[in-house]
Amino acid sequence: MCGLACTPPRANETIGAGVAGITRQRIEHVTPKRDFVGAAPLKLEWTAADGVDSYTVTVMNEVDALLLDYKGARVTSIDWPKEVRLEPGTYFWRVVGARDGRPVADSGRAAFVVRE
Repeated sequence: MCGLACTPPRANETIGAGVAGITRQRIEHVTPKRDFVGAAPLKLEWTAADGVDSYTVTVMNEVDALLLDYKGARVTSIDWPKEVRLEPGTYFWRVVGARDGRPVADSGRAAFVVRE
């Protein structure tokens, strides 16, 4: 269920003709979970996808301003940067897993709400 205007999770699907034969895997949001409401997260955590050699994590606010753009190795969590303060409001995050520079896993966009 996705109650805050985000992309619901999808089952594994085949990517279009540009990457023939590769199945895109689903990544799940662990912390904060999809539609979470509460205190600002201290970290972002997601499930691993098979064969992924890097992840890109993006976090945007409700007016689509980019707050975090992490690109890194095969980790499945990152600490929230202390220099990026989350004010009360709605935020959206997404994780994309890549192998050899091609996307092979995706979480879809999930919302979370920070309260005071």
